[in-house]
Amino acid sequence: MSYMLPHLHNGWQVDQAIQFEEDRALVIRFGHDWDPTCMKMDEVLYSIAEKVRCTLLYQC
Repeated sequence: MSYMLPHLHNGWQVDQAIQFEEDRALVIRFGHDWDPTCMKMDEVLYSIAEKVRCTLLYQC
């Protein structure tokens, strides 16, 4: 499911997401796409994405 959530590929992108999002809360999942725990978290985040529209979901 990692392909379903937007990726932040470097520190600059993380900084930009934090600095310029003023209206919504950010959730950034740090980890590896191949890690089983991260894969499960990606599934959970993707499943709630429509319900938490006040939040931006990213993975890094």
